Amino acid sequence: MLNLTYFQSLFNEDNTEIRCRKVLDEISPVMKPIFHQFVERIGIPLGNEYIIRSYDKTLTTTYHDARNPTYAEKKKESDIGRKHYIKLNRKVDDKEYNFITLELDGISRMIILHTELNFFPFWAWVRNDQINSILEAIPSDFSIFTGWKEKEIIPKEEFVPYIKSCIKPRKRPWFQVGISLPLEGNLEEGAFIAELVAVWGKLGPFRSYYNEEIDVSQKAYYALMLIAATRNIKETQLLGRTYSVDIGPLEEQKHGKRQPFNIYDGEQMLTKGYIGYLDYSEKDSPFQTIIVQLEGHNHIFTSARAIIGEGEVEWWITKSFASQTADNTMVMANAMRLLGEHHIQVEGSSYCVGTFDNAMQSFAEGAEKVKKTFIDAALIFAHAKGKLELPSDAATTGPGEEDAPETEAGLEPNFTFSEIINTICNSQFTFSNDIIRDLHLNLTALDDKHFVLLSGISGTGKTQLCRLYANAVYGLEYESENPYFSIIPVRPDWTDATALFGYYSSFEKRYVKTEFLQVLLHALKERDKPHFILLDEMNLARVEYYLSDYLSAVESRKEIPLHQDDGITDIPKKLVIPPNVYVLGTINIDETTHSISDKVLDRAFVMTLSDVDFDSYWERVDQDLKAALVNEFTILRKLHLMLSRYELHFGYRSMGEMLQKLYANHHLPEEYQLDSLEALDRVISEKVLTKVRGDERISDMLANLEQWLGVNLGPASISLQHVKRMKQELEYYGATQFWR
Repeated sequence: MLNLTYFQSLFNEDNTEIRCRKVLDEISPVMKPIFHQFVERIGIPLGNEYIIRSYDKTLTTTYHDARNPTYAEKKKESDIGRKHYIKLNRKVDDKEYNFITLELDGISRMIILHTELNFFPFWAWVRNDQINSILEAIPSDFSIFTGWKEKEIIPKEEFVPYIKSCIKPRKRPWFQVGISLPLEGNLEEGAFIAELVAVWGKLGPFRSYYNEEIDVSQKAYYALMLIAATRNIKETQLLGRTYSVDIGPLEEQKHGKRQPFNIYDGEQMLTKGYIGYLDYSEKDSPFQTIIVQLEGHNHIFTSARAIIGEGEVEWWITKSFASQTADNTMVMANAMRLLGEHHIQVEGSSYCVGTFDNAMQSFAEGAEKVKKTFIDAALIFAHAKGKLELPSDAATTGPGEEDAPETEAGLEPNFTFSEIINTICNSQFTFSNDIIRDLHLNLTALDDKHFVLLSGISGTGKTQLCRLYANAVYGLEYESENPYFSIIPVRPDWTDATALFGYYSSFEKRYVKTEFLQVLLHALKERDKPHFILLDEMNLARVEYYLSDYLSAVESRKEIPLHQDDGITDIPKKLVIPPNVYVLGTINIDETTHSISDKVLDRAFVMTLSDVDFDSYWERVDQDLKAALVNEFTILRKLHLMLSRYELHFGYRSMGEMLQKLYANHHLPEEYQLDSLEALDRVISEKVLTKVRGDERISDMLANLEQWLGVNLGPASISLQHVKRMKQELEYYGATQFWR
């Protein structure tokens, strides 16, 4: 005899530790044998397909947590242990579906005998118009419950509106279909088992629908996995041009899997997309769905259930375009025309991606061909919609293409490293192979994110290196104009994303564009060309303030909202950062700049250009200058070496400007020339010592510098007097600088 009133008293225990222990010790050992007898009575063989689950594991974990001082306080208010259940599940592949549950609910003071299922099957039944048959299959004396802490009964006549009300706010409740008994008094075990058997029998018609739903779901998802399994697609041809295809491995998602793929035009990534294989979709459909996403938009979103049936079934998909600004009819007609030209079967606004053989559980054309059709169709849709511009090698040209500037039309990018490094090494600048290789890898290692910061002392050639690299990609000399390289100086007053993306001026009734935005828009049109942007001295303003929208958009592949004005046609309302944009930034660290936040550093490769190779630099200097200033250069190089030990050395720019001044002095009429050492003294005080500042850590450096200047420039030198003064200030104040 089951003492249900006593069971309820155990559920009422306030102490979580004691409650869980008593339920484990006194309720679970009683209910398990009863449930096993019931399973034997209905003739269900336990094993690979049918298994028994219970609440015991959760109760045991909570019991131990309640005894642990670390978690005990959090468990005081827990309701775990106020229930107990044991259930029979059907296992299909790696998923389990509940067929019947015996639940003792101490919160609602009920025994509930039910089958439990989530929101998605009911949503599917509403979508395929089976819901009325489903509700009729539920016995009249059975209820539909929902809620965990407090059970709510949903009347059958209100159930369909309830399901529909959950879709838009994305509420995904669980439901229990069954009967309830009061958790009080006494109940004979045999009668309890008989009640379970009766509930099992009455749930038979509903269970048949549920089994059918499970089987259709599994078959549809299996078809999706056939498509997901193939990664052998290496190229595709669109608009007469051949593109490389790189399909990545499957990634686990909440309701299925996702697979990235990249499309390359030569060595340049044209676009990055994802194929989603959803078991159930949180968004628009409860069915097993395949999604193909490009440029932040779902260009294909369709259920695989369309091909589940008898024999061979063609997979037809109906396409529609929704837009407030585009002529949908023309877009649709163009898209369908392009599909037909690429040998994809089209009828009106529908197209066929393949044929599924239900008997063989395979695609007649092979999963690889079907997958390629999905990718091709998505690229064509993106192109037709204007989200992606596919370059064309066809004979026809678009409006204005014949008028494109020769300099741009003739430039073709080439990321072959050997050619890039040869171009850079043949320039007048001195950069080591290690630096060039590091920049190349930092810019090209990631297919969809190209963001590199170059730090270091002023004058080491950070800006020149960026220009050299961008020009080398296009086979241009350093001095050549590169239409795909833009230097944008950062201003200290940049405080938000409008500095990069512009803004809508309500006063002028127009969108104020920036150079950064213009480059992005141009990059969207020429997807096969890398576009380089250099943000010069980017930490003059707080980088995370003006760059945060860009960083988030690159990371998430989501669109950046720009405006809401339907009258603006030259600027899109939203913008996706294309993967052919390469952003570089130079940063200097001094009292006029801001530190770089971790958010920015985490999303960038950071290079430091502080090492200076004056030996290689000297080899490239004009021969006449070398002959005139060999002694001065030797002294300056020794000074650089001394300062470099304290990170106060100077770069190529300072060296070059000092040598140019010394050389100009050398060419003055003899009666006006400075003495060579006096001229050297002047440039050292004007270009080197002005940056000296510090505390007691530079004490030894000033002492060495005082001695070195006295030997090389003489006791009367201006530079020596500055160093002596700074040394005295350091001893007196504990800190010093060149500027008084």
